[in-house]
Amino acid sequence: MRVVAIVLSWNAAAATLACLESLHHQSMPLEIVVVDNASRDDTIAQITQRYPDVRLIRNERNLGFAGGMNIGIRTVLAESSPPDAVILLNQDTVLDLACVEQLVTPLAADKQVAAVGAKIRYPDGTIQHAGVRLEWPRAIVQHIGWHEPDIGQYNSVQECDFVTGAAIALRTAALDPEHTLDEGFVPAYFEDLDLCWRLRRAGWKIVYNPMATLVHHESLSLRDELQRSSYYNRGRLRFVLKHYTLSDLFESFFPAECAHAERHALCPVEGRALRWAYAETLLHLREILAARRQLDPTFQPADEDQLIWFMQCLQRAQARAFWQNAHQRADWMFNHS
Repeated sequence: MRVVAIVLSWNAAAATLACLESLHHQSMPLEIVVVDNASRDDTIAQITQRYPDVRLIRNERNLGFAGGMNIGIRTVLAESSPPDAVILLNQDTVLDLACVEQLVTPLAADKQVAAVGAKIRYPDGTIQHAGVRLEWPRAIVQHIGWHEPDIGQYNSVQECDFVTGAAIALRTAALDPEHTLDEGFVPAYFEDLDLCWRLRRAGWKIVYNPMATLVHHESLSLRDELQRSSYYNRGRLRFVLKHYTLSDLFESFFPAECAHAERHALCPVEGRALRWAYAETLLHLREILAARRQLDPTFQPADEDQLIWFMQCLQRAQARAFWQNAHQRADWMFNHS
């Protein structure tokens, strides 16, 4: 099996070099491609000097996770003899010796498996990821095993709904223009879950293999909490608007989302992040609905109008909760001054 690892780098030379070093010590042969998202540090110079065998693709601007990774995916798929599998890796991952071999093992064993995820640890040895589930109905990402000590409780290979894109093996035969990463999830968050959802809808399997292990330092690219929460919530909204049924959106998601927005209306991080995410989603809603239409040929103009109204209602509910909470706080301060 021919395997190509694609590492996305951006302004983290030391982390990227550590990732590449771990790839050069894997238990099976593989090729390595680094897609650099217009780093301003010495990432490119360091890679060129220390790893001349690595194929380096330099983007002129930061395309985000999906856009950057798609450059690498399309580059290798355009070859006369494309690889059998690509492994997408965050720059801040360090792979254990047999990680790549174990990531591709389920692909070789079952032709219906399109994606394989790993057991990912934090640097302190606790579990970061043993598969992913989405908390219903707000689509909150829950990493299975998150921060638990690794005592073997997640040591079974199993089919699952989602795995993280921080380290994921993909069968290239399952990838086509409809099954690469959606670049609307920019700069990051939910593009991996969106891909898993679309692959499963097309009849492919997603597998978690705990024998594939690595360390992920996590969030080296986005250190600001408000920025991370804003992008996360925008990605979450894009995901549900693409994939939830209309009844699920109106009957389950909307009341739960409104309740959450009301509770956090005055929170300096979550409240501001939600306001920004709602506004951004409305701004780009036509494009999001066009993406939904590509996945669902039965999607009608009347449905589109309903979802525009849906987002407008959500934004108004959040604004109303903000002003109500602000007035209540102001009244309390006035009465207790």
